[in-house]
Amino acid sequence: MEILEKIFGNSTHLEIILLFYNNPRYFTNITKLAQTLDKSHVTTRKAVYDLVDAGILTKLDIGKSRVIKLNEHSPYTETLFNFINTVQRVKEKRSIEELIAKRGKAQQAINDDEYE
Repeated sequence: MEILEKIFGNSTHLEIILLFYNNPRYFTNITKLAQTLDKSHVTTRKAVYDLVDAGILTKLDIGKSRVIKLNEHSPYTETLFNFINTVQRVKEKRSIEELIAKRGKAQQAINDDEYE
């Protein structure tokens, strides 16, 4: 989301958060996540560990593999996703208001042309 990048900057942390926000059942390992994001393994691992420490993500051992997934039970995840939802609604409302304003200006221009 462009507005979130303006607020928080374009970071690996934000990319990971938005990936899980848009795909809440998604799980993966750090190597595949790094490939998905086109980031280095080290950068991705650092961001994942930060998000695990914050309670947003959680690590699971599945067989010999360690995967990460969204921590749906974390109050921080719920709060963060509520914030993202609110930002999205504000953006959509602004877009609708801008369309209405543009339509009003276009209609006014048509009306002005009719009276000339």
